This record gives sequence, structure tokens and C-alpha cells, in this order.
Amino acid sequence: MAEVLLNNVQKHFGSTSVIQGVDLAIHDGEFVVLVGPSGCGKSTLLRMIAGLEDISGGEISIGGKVVNDLEPRERDIAMVFQSYALYPHMNVEKNMGFSMALKRAPEAETKQAVGNAANALELGAYLERLPKALSGGQRQRVAMGRAIVRRPKVFLFDEPLSNLDAQLRVQMRTEVRKLHQRIEATSVYVTHDQVEAMTMADRIVVLDKGRIAQVGTPLELYDRPANRFVAEFIGSPSINFLPGKMGGGRLSIQSVKGDIEIPLANPVPDSDVAVGVRPEHIQRVDIGIPGTVQVIENLGAETYVFVDIGSGKDLCWRTPGRPDVSIGAPITLGFHQKNLHIFNTATGARI
Repeated sequence: MAEVLLNNVQKHFGSTSVIQGVDLAIHDGEFVVLVGPSGCGKSTLLRMIAGLEDISGGEISIGGKVVNDLEPRERDIAMVFQSYALYPHMNVEKNMGFSMALKRAPEAETKQAVGNAANALELGAYLERLPKALSGGQRQRVAMGRAIVRRPKVFLFDEPLSNLDAQLRVQMRTEVRKLHQRIEATSVYVTHDQVEAMTMADRIVVLDKGRIAQVGTPLELYDRPANRFVAEFIGSPSINFLPGKMGGGRLSIQSVKGDIEIPLANPVPDSDVAVGVRPEHIQRVDIGIPGTVQVIENLGAETYVFVDIGSGKDLCWRTPGRPDVSIGAPITLGFHQKNLHIFNTATGARI
């Protein structure tokens, strides 16, 4: 396996800059997830690492070797795509062993490599089946097995679970993570689904308009987002935001029933701010922010309650179990100061 280093990597399509100077070190054996909204450049960045897209500037190295000018087949990588891209006329065993057949590897060596990968992916009983006789999840496992058999330095995954139904995606997330723990391969995984990123990654790279917004472990990004963009993108349901002002040693949160004043331990410059609070950090209280229940989403083990507090956007309260609330009823919500995330309104940066 190998370390992947990106140094000031750029990509331009004419006058349009898609990747704007990305610096990133992916450590040997690490599982890194590139995440962000559509159009942020995550798939383009992955294709540049793979050699499927030329780079406009900067340097990419794999295992200490600069690969800017190398063809994909010369980079010793394996890629798993959103589409399975299996040969329909070949059975599972031949699909998985195809790369070794191209290299004219001995038949016994190929059979052993395919058998080991099939056992790791629980495909041993399906080696004689054609792709059309497999489920979507099984086909995706065959595609991953084909990549494993190649024994590359780096695995690249381009939204491999997007075509699966919700239940199967949850199952496959677990299987991909277990597979990585077994083979300890350097892996770069692209997804637009932040739940996939949170549950699978050693580290997450959040991309915004071709730039890195933040890099860190899932809990680092969740507990201490560096800017409003990351705070909004990471977490489901999304973080709540309330308008506020800072000045005179106090934080003032604007409410339809009057401002809420919170004293600050450290002095800060006067500024307009966005005050973020996660839905699970909101509580039902006797004295706090008044509102009216608008929507109740019962999920069984927990409930999401959306409350109109007059700020222009409903506040989401996430609570265990099934609270005694009804649509249209008044309610009062509050939160602890230690759970607030405060961002500069103009720059979006964390204060």
C-alpha cells in the first residue's frame, strides 16, 4: 500500500476553475472520504488521482512517485465505480480474475487470489453465476473483488453505493468498512452522502467549490466545524441556525418574543453572527424560546419536532422516544451555552 500526496492540485476547464489548489496527505492504509454537494469537485479530484483526468497544475504522488504523467494502468490503483461495469458473458470467477488473466498469471495463482477475495466478500457460493443472476449488492461486491484481486497500492471508490436501495446501502457500508479493516488498504472514497462519510471514514475531506473546507475525523467535523458550510453539511438532521449579534461581552440571540442575552467569558469584536445548535442539543424547558409546533416526524426510537419560533426557518428538536406534543400546540425550547457553534455572518468562519 502507499501514501497519496496532493500538492497544490488544480483543474481548469477553459476559464472555469473546478479544483483550486488542493493540498492533502492521505496516509498509508487510511480510509479517506471526499464529501460535498454536487459540483464541488470531489469526483474530478478522484479521477485526477486515478489518471482519468489530466491535472492543470500541482503534483500528485503515490507511494513516493510523482504520477502526473503516468497512464492509469501505470499508477497501480484500482477503481470501483457507481456502475458495476461487469462483463455480462463472464461468471463471477472470471470477472474477478480478469486482470490476472490479462497479465497471463498462472491459473493456480489466479484461482487462489479469486478464492481469497470471494471468501472475504462472502461470494464463494456465487463464483459460477453470471452477473444477471446476482442482486445489486452482490454485483457491487464482485466489482470490489475484482479490484482486490489486482492487489493495487490504492483503492478508489466513486460513489459505489449510489445505485443501491436504502437498506442495502446500510449493509454495504458495513461490508466496505469491514473489508478495509481486513486488507488495510489505502482507500479514497467519494460520496455526496454525509451519513456514508460519517460512518465509514478515518478522516473526512469536505470540499466546497473546488477547495477544502475542512479535513478531520468525523467527530472533529461534527463537534467543531471550522465554518458554517461544514456545520450545515455534516449532521442529519441539519444544524439549526439563529441570527445573533456579539458585542459588549455578550451574545444576543434574536427571538420573536425578544432577544436572549448570554454573557461571554472572553471579549470578542462586535459582529453579526449565526448561532448554530444541533437538534439533539435542544431541550424542552419552562423558560426559553417560545414557538409553535409545525411538523412531527416519528421515527420510532426518536422523534423530530419542527417548531416555528419566528426566525424564518423552523427549529428542529431531536428527542428520544415519543414526546407529548401536537401540531399547532405552543412549546418552549432551550439549549446549553456550551453546545453553541458561533459563526461570523459575513465570512462564515467559526468564532
